[in-house]
Amino acid sequence: MEAGSFERVLGPQRGAAYRRFLEWSVGGGFMLAVVEMRRPAQREALVAATDAAVPSLCIARLASVGARPVRTLLDEVCPSPAEVSVLMLTHLEESENAASVCSELNVHRDEFARTFALPWVLVVHPAAALALQRDAPDFCDFAGLWLPEESGQDAEPLLEQAIRSPAASPGSTIRLSPNDTTTPKDLLSLAHEAAALGHVDKAEDLLAQYDMKHPDARTHDIRRVHMDGLLLRIRGRLDEALTRLDAAMDICKKTDHPRMKGVLLSEIAHIRATQGDYLEARRLELEALEILEREGDLRDVAASLHQLSAIELHLGKNEQARSLAHRSLNLSEELGDPLGRSISLYHLSFLEARAGNHAEARELVRASLTISDEIGDRNGRFASLRQLATLAVHESNYSDARELLREALELAEEMGSPIYRLMALQGLAAIACFENHYENARKLWRESLELSEALGAKDSFSASLVALGMLEASQGQMERGLALVRQGVEVLEKLDAATLPEAKELLRRLESLSAADASP
Repeated sequence: MEAGSFERVLGPQRGAAYRRFLEWSVGGGFMLAVVEMRRPAQREALVAATDAAVPSLCIARLASVGARPVRTLLDEVCPSPAEVSVLMLTHLEESENAASVCSELNVHRDEFARTFALPWVLVVHPAAALALQRDAPDFCDFAGLWLPEESGQDAEPLLEQAIRSPAASPGSTIRLSPNDTTTPKDLLSLAHEAAALGHVDKAEDLLAQYDMKHPDARTHDIRRVHMDGLLLRIRGRLDEALTRLDAAMDICKKTDHPRMKGVLLSEIAHIRATQGDYLEARRLELEALEILEREGDLRDVAASLHQLSAIELHLGKNEQARSLAHRSLNLSEELGDPLGRSISLYHLSFLEARAGNHAEARELVRASLTISDEIGDRNGRFASLRQLATLAVHESNYSDARELLREALELAEEMGSPIYRLMALQGLAAIACFENHYENARKLWRESLELSEALGAKDSFSASLVALGMLEASQGQMERGLALVRQGVEVLEKLDAATLPEAKELLRRLESLSAADASP
């Protein structure tokens, strides 16, 4: 064997250990070595160095096994084991069925050792090595040599940075009309109140009753058409919601109803914010606020201030967001409006958490949750559960965070809200990453990616792209990870999002790591 070839690839100590393994094991029957290597170029260099050092090398690329048994792949690449010096297994980290590959190695280890009675070298990314230990512990017991990766730069810190930047939940910004400051009397007001508190099925039942008594209302009654848009938005059918809200705006122009124009502008702003177009949402909400302040209904003003605060937060204007949230809270307290107070307390909790004041944030969100439960506000309960989960994650209390998010997910499904479901899935995906449950995290991020794309929620779509890309890169899938992160950055560039600089920095650092992989 050429002196120094393995040392150049693996370093002095690991290279010497690997050389001794080959010198002692070739011709001696089954023995297993596991070599952890983070960089693809290094793994390829070790394969080339081993091929040059031994008389005959067979290579089994585990990524190519597909749905076939591992035994089938081994028979293909190594049909005559007695004539081969070393069997090398590679690319486990790129296998779409890594868990089943590990399971088969574990279950059939004795059979494989008898049939392929020669030295085995398994070259893996460190993340795949962890999966191997978890899913194939008996197979791992066969290892006569295990060379862990030396500490160095990798994508895992970037993954953590990417998933510790949750987007603000909009909470409930559905306003109650001025006539609803006391107990609603008519069916339309009752439906509006039910929707405001997250009881969408009840709202739809009440609207059906209303429509039976007012069959033409859906074409000319601005409040009724507005309700269509509102419920479509809650159901995640954003384009259809905009169509109905535009129809309501046309009625508004014909009937000269300035207060409803402000309400409709605010509702459209909410949808634009959900779609990630925060600059347009801000423009619409400022116009709405000007109208509502002129009309003088303070409940509408408080709701608009809260929504404008949420938009400013997404644009990175934290101080403006805080000032607006306090104004909204003060108005709600003056009016004795528990729904408005609950929303503002939740939003202030998010702002305090963003500033690092986690104890204050927890106190505020618990107060918000108490009010939400007292008035039966399911929107508020969902938002508070999600915020409490975020605070638990900050303390590395992943068990509590997971249970809170599971409850939030159940609530989202009961409410029929795909937007809330998306938020819960992203939170659960982040927790799975923190707990090193990478397969589950990958599944959840992909589900959130599909859902955000279907909803047209571009901000959430980009966040899922970046997080999934960082996850793939941390697991050895650098090219796949880079492609996803670049796609996420492109979406953020089109949105001119406040998170764009951070995402660009993540991409730059990931590209730097990828460039290091170009040479051993």
